[in-house]
Amino acid sequence: MLSTSLDLFWVALAFAVLWIGIATGFAIFYFALLVRNIWRISESIKKKVEAVQKVMTAFKGRVENTASYVPPLIDAATKIIEAMVEKKKAQAASGKKSKKK
Repeated sequence: MLSTSLDLFWVALAFAVLWIGIATGFAIFYFALLVRNIWRISESIKKKVEAVQKVMTAFKGRVENTASYVPPLIDAATKIIEAMVEKKKAQAASGKKSKKK
């Protein structure tokens, strides 16, 4: 079976190739697991980013809709304040006239 040292060399080489093959197989397996985990994490991040984008879009739409109602409210509030100021001026003016009499 092992008549020469060359036969021993070939047996040792066969075992070395076997162990290198097993190690390479494990490395490929763990690399595939790593890639799968990275893929899952990236998909999760994509879903979260899309959810945040949907929320921001909805918020932007609501702000734009609300902003369309703000100018008429500001105009109305301005007119009310002006009317109150004029009323106070009129009361103050009539109060000064009645004190002079």
